[in-house]
Amino acid sequence: SYAERSKLSPYEGGTRTPIMFRWPGTIPAADRPELCSSIDIVPTILAAASATGPHHFPGLNLLAQLKSGDAIDRDTLFGESFAHDIADIENPHASLLHRWVIRGHDKLLLTYDGAPGRMKYPAKNGDAQLFDLKADPSETVNLAVQKPDLVKELSAALDGWYVPSERQAGKVQRKAKGR
Repeated sequence: SYAERSKLSPYEGGTRTPIMFRWPGTIPAADRPELCSSIDIVPTILAAASATGPHHFPGLNLLAQLKSGDAIDRDTLFGESFAHDIADIENPHASLLHRWVIRGHDKLLLTYDGAPGRMKYPAKNGDAQLFDLKADPSETVNLAVQKPDLVKELSAALDGWYVPSERQAGKVQRKAKGR
């Protein structure tokens, strides 16, 4: 069981988790506020292991910054979530529920129409959601209407990451009767 804004949700309670790297004598203890992602783990571990090869991963190798304490050079992080009752194993986009981008302390969350209808907390609507994570870490105040230019800018950044081939933002597929 889970709460509405906890695991399985696109909100901070469901997506923000600690990542810990420990290497006594090499990586000093630190509490770091920078944006990082689980996609950074593999490149970082491969670098720590001095693994060679054609490693072309989407994540960042954080080893140098972890060793030195220098800031991680990332101001933007992208994410997505999919329905766990997947609609089509050959076509992941059929189950796309949300995409988001965090740039600095601004987070744009877009809802898609990929929910087959068996989610415990389905999206209430498909409106864009914009949050200031510094001022509102619980994501309770949607600033999208007040800041349409920022919504447009961050939406363009999301589309620069990739454009879903079959899903549309702003539409919510409702649960079929009898399911």
